[in-house]
Amino acid sequence: MTTSTYLFGDTPPDTRSDNAMMLDALAGMLDPFSRRQLRRIGIRPDARCLVVAVGASCIAATLAEMAAHGEVTATDIDLAPCRRHPRVRLVRHNIVTDPLPDDGFDLIHIRLLLAHLPADQRSAVLARLVDTLTPGGLLIVEEFEPTWRTSVLSAPNLDHADRLFATYHQAFGTALTTSGNDPAWGRRAHHAMRGLGLHVETTGHTGTWTGGQAGCLLPYATAGVIRDRLATAGMTVDDIDAFRDLLLHPDLVVKGNLVLSHVGRAPTSS
Repeated sequence: MTTSTYLFGDTPPDTRSDNAMMLDALAGMLDPFSRRQLRRIGIRPDARCLVVAVGASCIAATLAEMAAHGEVTATDIDLAPCRRHPRVRLVRHNIVTDPLPDDGFDLIHIRLLLAHLPADQRSAVLARLVDTLTPGGLLIVEEFEPTWRTSVLSAPNLDHADRLFATYHQAFGTALTTSGNDPAWGRRAHHAMRGLGLHVETTGHTGTWTGGQAGCLLPYATAGVIRDRLATAGMTVDDIDAFRDLLLHPDLVVKGNLVLSHVGRAPTSS
């Protein structure tokens, strides 16, 4: 099996504040959409739920509220950023190398992780998650479709902003692919889930953000965490600094990356 070179693994000590900001920004951007998806889909009050790579999100807590008489397990490699909830069991866990903490789940949620895994690991993890669903159980896979190149809606200097975002898009894309990330996975997850026997529906969502808000703090923090990788991929230090400064500017307006939420339902028992 291919060894994962997860782009955001082994965060250097001097970037830990940016890493925490990145996780908080992701939650700020995506939690409202993910929560709406969960409430639209609905689950039984006694459902058994698993949240993989929970990060700083409120997904596990939301499921604990919805499944008031059920069980919610949330996992991550690092539990430090995770929100505590009295009805959520937090488990330190590597989805690639560790056995699942349980089986027979009615709902599994995994967001912004599978695209970062090499193809063989991604396929193996997805198959394991499908196998542990109960009849009629739900697997929710949420991923970005990267569109930084065309993000800018308004800026102090549109041409300058477009150039910086295009440069970031190119360098970030290179850093991702050299780490085993598949930029097309956000779309291809639907096909992969269908191939494992699930009935799948997909919903897309984006938002609009001004400088300093969550949708701008995400690339700001990300560029801080992977500054060296961006430079290796061809983004100059001056451009990295100018890009990060722009992301805090109150006159910047961007549209966020499209997030695709794939909801797969396992067949019911005959």
